[in-house]
Amino acid sequence: MDAEIITTGTEILLGEIVDTNAAWLARRLRDLGINLFYKTTVGDNEERIAFAMRQALGRADVVIVSGGLGPTVDDVTRDAAARATGRPLRLHEECWRDVQALFARWGRQPGENNRRQAFLPEGAVPIPNPVGTAPGFRVPVERPGRPPAWLVCLPGVPRELKHLMQETVEPWLVELLGPDRVWIKARTLRTVGMGESAIDAVIADLMRGSNPTVGLAAHLGQVDIRIAARARSEAEADAMIEAVAAEVRSRLGAAIYGEGSEELEAVVARLLAERGHTLAVLETNTGGQVAQRLRSTTEGGRVLRGAWVAASVAELPTALSAPLVSAAAADELAQWLLASEKPSVALAVCGTLDPDAGPYGRYRGETHIALAWQGGAEHHRLDFGGTGEISQRWASNAALNRLRLWLLA
Repeated sequence: MDAEIITTGTEILLGEIVDTNAAWLARRLRDLGINLFYKTTVGDNEERIAFAMRQALGRADVVIVSGGLGPTVDDVTRDAAARATGRPLRLHEECWRDVQALFARWGRQPGENNRRQAFLPEGAVPIPNPVGTAPGFRVPVERPGRPPAWLVCLPGVPRELKHLMQETVEPWLVELLGPDRVWIKARTLRTVGMGESAIDAVIADLMRGSNPTVGLAAHLGQVDIRIAARARSEAEADAMIEAVAAEVRSRLGAAIYGEGSEELEAVVARLLAERGHTLAVLETNTGGQVAQRLRSTTEGGRVLRGAWVAASVAELPTALSAPLVSAAAADELAQWLLASEKPSVALAVCGTLDPDAGPYGRYRGETHIALAWQGGAEHHRLDFGGTGEISQRWASNAALNRLRLWLLA
């Protein structure tokens, strides 16, 4: 079964709100094993919404529309649905009674604009809305020689949309799918320390497969690997994904730090807590991102013993015998942290302190990461530097990753 999603609202096109409904609906359809090939956003215009509906109905079995079922004059989804399906709007008495009953519970009388919400395209099947005033509906659209396509219209308020989708639409879709239902499952492996092109070179053959499919999504200093499978059962889809995931893990090894929505800082904080470590951090060119990211996690607050951010050489907590942008300076600062803050491991991230207006910061060619602990130390040099947002993210990712690898070892 193929589906499409249409979200309505001029406020989405103007960038005033983020369309979270479409992303949520896409995940729900995926979990039902329904193909989704197109998503469309249309402003509050009856003619354009009707055009988008007709276009979608011409190529999909189910079209789900979000928004435009409210009581105001710019809520035109009902009118657009009537135009797109060639069915006049009729007052649906049961929906009108539901609206009246809801207002009665509130101790209020519905107005004429609320009565508009009970008008549905002729022959539409209502979708009761116990958590709002706007009922949804679904309309069959005949197709020669094929089962009818369905236009499903749901309110745009996220709480209402989710309730109607989960309680009414999804069970109906499962019934509609019948024995033809398939499962589409997906898993994301999260990596750090390898660029997108480097990962592509290692798993390119896996990315050419059609089922499961493997794709990459690059972020600042991190790359996600998405594995998706389509099968006749959930267990079969999970097994197909796990087979590919195991192969990816064997090739990329420690570059994979987590799965799903796991963040690097949460993994590092958890490892610190599990191994009974405390940490002190000093940063000169990352804006304090390492400490900030660790503090944002559940375990970060109790494993972080001390955190220093130096915006200039004068703000460093100790005098240095070496130039700041050097391996010796980073090592010296890590040892100072270990002695003064008494953590079990100390981390120093050192680079240029110069201000810069560019997005990458002023390039100095190097950033140094030093780790120190009782009885040992290690040092790593990065071939980039600067104080811009991108450089700070790269450097903080690299520092957290070095700490993660140390903890794993």
